[in-house]
Amino acid sequence: MTSSSTMLVLGISHASAPLDLLERLAGTDRPAEDLVSDATSVDGIDAAVVVSTCNRLEIYAETRASTPELGDLGELFAQHTGVDHEEIAPHLYSHHADGAVRHLFAVASGLESVVVGEDQILGQVKLGLERSQRLDRTGRVLAKAVQTALRVGKRARNETGLNEAGRSLATAGLGFFERRVGSLHGKTALVIGAGAFAGVVVAALRRSGLDRVHVANRTPEKAQRLAETTGGVGYDLTDLPRLLAEVDVVVGATAATGHLVTARDVEEALAARDGRELFLLDLSLPHNIAPAAAELPGVTFVDLRRIAEEGQEDEISAASVQAAHELIDAEVEQFRTGLRLAGAKPVLTALRTAATEAAEAELDRLARRLDGLDGAARQEIGRSVRRIVDKALHQPTVLVRELAADPDGARHIAAFTRLFAAAEAPRDSDPNDPNEKKIEAIA
Repeated sequence: MTSSSTMLVLGISHASAPLDLLERLAGTDRPAEDLVSDATSVDGIDAAVVVSTCNRLEIYAETRASTPELGDLGELFAQHTGVDHEEIAPHLYSHHADGAVRHLFAVASGLESVVVGEDQILGQVKLGLERSQRLDRTGRVLAKAVQTALRVGKRARNETGLNEAGRSLATAGLGFFERRVGSLHGKTALVIGAGAFAGVVVAALRRSGLDRVHVANRTPEKAQRLAETTGGVGYDLTDLPRLLAEVDVVVGATAATGHLVTARDVEEALAARDGRELFLLDLSLPHNIAPAAAELPGVTFVDLRRIAEEGQEDEISAASVQAAHELIDAEVEQFRTGLRLAGAKPVLTALRTAATEAAEAELDRLARRLDGLDGAARQEIGRSVRRIVDKALHQPTVLVRELAADPDGARHIAAFTRLFAAAEAPRDSDPNDPNEKKIEAIA
């Protein structure tokens, strides 16, 4: 971080809170834009990016040297979600400076996800950045950190094996069913929802060998467009009770609040299934499918809780995870060094500007005193003076950049800035200055 700004993150996720609480947090009707605006209204916070998913809510903030009280941000979580601060507070986590950057990189890499290495989080981090950019709430350090995190996330997946088999919540959930009944080949599925996440789910279902994938949504036309990509049919949500009796797998993949499939719906559908088992996969918070349906005979129910608690049989190897953490550590160090060098740039620019202006002023004064010089001579003198300036500044420039990259770079830059400020203090012309006398002699 620079001497004038730092980063912090305050968040809550499946790793720190029970899913029952996360479900209540996810049930808020307030848009993430409100949380971004509220966060940047806190004294000391200059910019904010919110990453909001069904199992994660995080505020990444760029702050001035005086770090804001985390309690102020914690109160914003409560106001935004409608859940008492006292209930949320024990489950909040925070990271500062390099720790915040490292956490952001790990999140973007999928290392902090319910399914390690899943891809959707990259899009959600990108959405958070774009949201703040639309609101003009991104600072230089924070924007650079998030943009770097997106690149690091892609690197981690491509270079360490985290992207094995296109891992996602959908593939993890389907794995439970396949371990129970074998291949899903030939079976029919129904996806509730037609948004971006539902599109990911539909693709995962097709890869699993399902014969057909139907889609139900509040907007049947949107459901039809998505269903057509798999040879399925689009339906309205009012068709759900009937469809439960016909399909084999039902996947909840929409952000709707309130149960779209009730236990009563499932119970009535089972009566018309002639003993065929019904597989329910709820990937949403709040739940799309009532958890009480899990207690009914003939139902296999999997939700985020089960995925998180039982893990995945095809877990990413420890070596891949370790390699990803090592890659992130190196990227954090590189990011830190880049910020230090960026902090040195204004000092170097000011130094070169002051030296150049001083040289140009002396050239102008010399030109006024030496009226007999022709244009060619004046140009040659100018080139010589500028070369002297460049050579004089070369070594200090190299040294400042080296010092800036040092772990104690901020202190070095501060000391250099003070020295430079003292050196560039204006000086009145001294008639006894031997250099002044030499100019007069030439004139």
